[in-house]
Amino acid sequence: MKMRIAWLLSTFCLFLLGTWIVPCAQAQMVRMPPFSGGIPGRAQVQAIEMQRHQARTLLYREALEELRKNPAAADVPACKPGQSPKDGKCLIQPGQAVVAETPPAEQAPEGTVRRRFAVLIGNNQYAVPIPPLETPIADVSSIAELMRTRFGYDPRVIRNAGKAAIIEALNDIAAVARPDDSVLLFYAGHGYLLEDVNMGYWIPVDASVKTAQGWISNSDISKLLAAIPARQLILISDSCYSGTLTKEQKVTQGKVMNPKEILRQRSVLVFSSGADEPVSDEGKEGHSIFAWNLIKTLQASGSLTPGAKIWSTVRTGVSSEYPQQPQYGAVVSAGHAEGGDFLFLPPN
Repeated sequence: MKMRIAWLLSTFCLFLLGTWIVPCAQAQMVRMPPFSGGIPGRAQVQAIEMQRHQARTLLYREALEELRKNPAAADVPACKPGQSPKDGKCLIQPGQAVVAETPPAEQAPEGTVRRRFAVLIGNNQYAVPIPPLETPIADVSSIAELMRTRFGYDPRVIRNAGKAAIIEALNDIAAVARPDDSVLLFYAGHGYLLEDVNMGYWIPVDASVKTAQGWISNSDISKLLAAIPARQLILISDSCYSGTLTKEQKVTQGKVMNPKEILRQRSVLVFSSGADEPVSDEGKEGHSIFAWNLIKTLQASGSLTPGAKIWSTVRTGVSSEYPQQPQYGAVVSAGHAEGGDFLFLPPN
């Protein structure tokens, strides 16, 4: 067992450093540069990613053992009546933060969008020994600017967020959003899939490898989506194993409903950078391969583009160069209605 642990640790260090040889403690904070000479072959990439996953499984072994014994170890309690969701220590509940109804004169005409909000979380710098990431902050910054200038969203970018900051930000958007608003959420950072219970997790920057209490489960993410009342709601997750969030109901390009019909019903979508596999942090022009393809696709989109079409184009671009498969699915448990989709619309 000791020999296997030593081999995995050395593999982790060698992966991060290429051919450089330095102590493993230093290796935790060093990454390979983006693909400067072209993306490696699929077999090579898959082998590297398998080594990376084995090393991180070893790195997180104490937290994972805690989750096996107590699957609720990472869960955040529901906010009690009168308890403030501002500190990120509880999950806001559907309808809990609703204030006075919007006056009729301020409501958007039926079948249109009133306000557009975006919350984008990019995590680069992690607490040692979790290795840093190269591109998330650049990814969310560029996508936030694109959503502002091309689609009229009011973006909030959160850099290097801990668990409480992430929960607080999602609680905040649940408190201010209304049914006739459009909300886009974006997470770029570490993730992990505990295959024993088929549960995925986001790994915030203040997470520990010794306990899962600082992790965020897909179960809690789904609860937060349910608490955001906007009829147009999408979560884009660029992290390893984020495809587990899309499994409730797959969405593909099919018959396109009338946009006004879609906007009358609730659509809750998740767009993930991959399925049940590691995803690439390296990519092009300082972005992950997923974010780079998403940016290019959004820049080229027409006047009104369904999310399923954006996903289809991004999936083709990513999978042609890298062995990961972006996924697109509806969260029925959060209130998604059959036939709905997220619409990328120009400003009114």
